[in-house]
Amino acid sequence: MDSEIRSILKESIPLLIICSIGGVAAGVILGGMEYELLEIPGLLILLPASLGMRGNISGALGSRLSSALHLGLIEPELKWNKSLKNNVLAAIFLNVLMSLLLGTIVYMAYEIADFEGHASILKLTAISLIAGTLAGLVLTFLSVFLAILTYSRGFDPDNMLMPALSTVGDIITVFCLLFAVKIVGFIPYI
Repeated sequence: MDSEIRSILKESIPLLIICSIGGVAAGVILGGMEYELLEIPGLLILLPASLGMRGNISGALGSRLSSALHLGLIEPELKWNKSLKNNVLAAIFLNVLMSLLLGTIVYMAYEIADFEGHASILKLTAISLIAGTLAGLVLTFLSVFLAILTYSRGFDPDNMLMPALSTVGDIITVFCLLFAVKIVGFIPYI
């Protein structure tokens, strides 16, 4: 077997096993949200869209950071420079903007599908914005930390970041959605 293939497999297989366990953990957490999923119409539409959005944004950030590390644009240490700052700010902006838009899109999809119950655009958008922004902030800084950590330890971030960020992102996003549902539940008339 080629040494490059062995290296990829050596770095990827243990992480993918851990990610599989993490995916099950996210499912268990989600199973504990049965009441919230039934209580808030449209939340079940928001959930996969929110998970996908977090994975897309943090995955793209991880990929850009990996390339920047390989090209020497970012040093493998937690030290701000223009490239790192721009990537972090862009990821945060995308998370906030897309969370806001996602709440509105989910509301429209809910209305078009004509599901039972009433989903408020304010409630769905507030949940999406709170959960997406919180999860996005955590994942943005986790992306930076993992990119620098893996690269500085001699691993290829291209092999490590996407699976790790996707799995951890699912867990964090589910927790943030649950948190956002609780917060929005305290706000009257939404």
